[in-house]
Amino acid sequence: MKTFPRLSFFFLLPFSLPLFAAPPASPASAVGFSTPSTPVTRIVLYPGSALVERAARVKAGAESLEIVGLPASFDAGSVRIEADSGIEIGELVWRDSARNAPLNAEEARLEAEAQKLSDRLKTIDVESKTAERELKYLEALASPNQNDFADAANPARALEVIRQGSLRAERRILDVEAQKRDLEKQLKALNDDLAHIRPNVATVRTLSVRLRARNDGEVRLAYLFNDAGWRPAYRALLDSEHGTVRLERTAQIAQRSGEDWNRVRLSLSTSAPQRSASGPQPYPWNVNLQDVVARRANAVADYPPVYPMAMAAAPAERRDAQDPLFETGITQSEYATEYAIPGTVSLPADGRKVAVSLGDLKIPVTLEAEIVPRLEKAAYLVARGKLPDGVWPAGEMQLYRNGAYIGATHWNANQNDRNALLLPFGRDDLIQVAYKAEEDQRGKSGFVGQYAERRIADTYTVTNRHRRTVDIVVLESSPVGRNDAVEIERHFTPVASEEDWRGQKGVIAWKQTLGAGQDASFAADYRIRWPKDRQIIGVP
Repeated sequence: MKTFPRLSFFFLLPFSLPLFAAPPASPASAVGFSTPSTPVTRIVLYPGSALVERAARVKAGAESLEIVGLPASFDAGSVRIEADSGIEIGELVWRDSARNAPLNAEEARLEAEAQKLSDRLKTIDVESKTAERELKYLEALASPNQNDFADAANPARALEVIRQGSLRAERRILDVEAQKRDLEKQLKALNDDLAHIRPNVATVRTLSVRLRARNDGEVRLAYLFNDAGWRPAYRALLDSEHGTVRLERTAQIAQRSGEDWNRVRLSLSTSAPQRSASGPQPYPWNVNLQDVVARRANAVADYPPVYPMAMAAAPAERRDAQDPLFETGITQSEYATEYAIPGTVSLPADGRKVAVSLGDLKIPVTLEAEIVPRLEKAAYLVARGKLPDGVWPAGEMQLYRNGAYIGATHWNANQNDRNALLLPFGRDDLIQVAYKAEEDQRGKSGFVGQYAERRIADTYTVTNRHRRTVDIVVLESSPVGRNDAVEIERHFTPVASEEDWRGQKGVIAWKQTLGAGQDASFAADYRIRWPKDRQIIGVP
């Protein structure tokens, strides 16, 4: 009788226990990250850059200071070093090296979590391969011919042991595959988060400063960094009953330096440091004649002049290929305004936008309903007041009318009249507008039919459905001739209150006060004449 010694030896293994135990995972706190030896103490954010200030203490008798672990993404040419009295500063030398460690805590945490999952996946693969080898071994045991089983001492028991072992191995393989799928999903999510927050900084910088310290003191380092900034945002809350607008100022701030700015003093400035401190210089504007063939071949614009420097200028290449943190606008002012944020602020290194409040103020306003009936039979409420002193950079504004959210708009105070605050507050449905085309005639007149003529006459009626008096402004774009051969007669009823409204040629404004339930009509009558052998442009 044949026996199966390998069978009896094999099933001494405990199938209920995992074949390999996973190694103990190290806590996330055990994974460190590179931190500069000199902490950030103060930040001045500009619309598209930041001035970073760091401070280090030195002892009397010190001859050098080394600042290590700085992200090498800042402008080395902008470095400025100052020191307390009694400390003399010598030369400055910097050295860049490849980054081999995370720069901030979040990057270090995600890398540690990703490494733990990756190690767990490797362990899962080992368990899966072991279970597959176990299954193959059982299949080999079940492969002898029928006579071998017949000669066994207890073939039924041997077959049952093989069946149970195979069942456990199959279940173990399925369980391992399910765990592997879950772990792979978690690892992919972690890697996506890591790619999103990982700074685009491939090198770190070490600054070495030679100095002579006759006493203890502080050395301060400052430099400019481009991938940071702030964007203004506003919230305007209209109280129509009291005729006031509460104007709230906020700022969205962000940075992608690679290191977290933790508990730093923060200021926001409307200034924008420029690499060039002087403006362009004029060049001679030479005017000459050339033959028609040459002029057509060259196809050079005659005006405005093209200066050599303007042709040679090229936009500077960005160091960072990521999208800009903010789309910054142009602020035209004589002086910059700086906002000092109270307390300290922490700003993560992943470009996450953080909102800070810059205060609010209450402004008296008058309300008008603006109407452009030729374009839309509707009235829109506008608040007019005096723009407060200071610099008001362009930014997004949220609008509220008597507690209800109206919408948002891009607000640029420089586009309005000087010192004027103009804010839109949505449609006024209690003011009704009607439009009627009184006459639209076409024909010929003049000397022997040399001219074509077109008459356009329209009437607009505005009705106030409010239970109070409202001020309305009806706007009309009247035709403007751009050729001496075009003759235009304009008649307005009543007479226009303002010509060339807000500097726009041909736009007239009727201003009137309507009592509750009252209506008013406004008429525009145009006669346009032009030579009949010429084609007119701009007449519908």
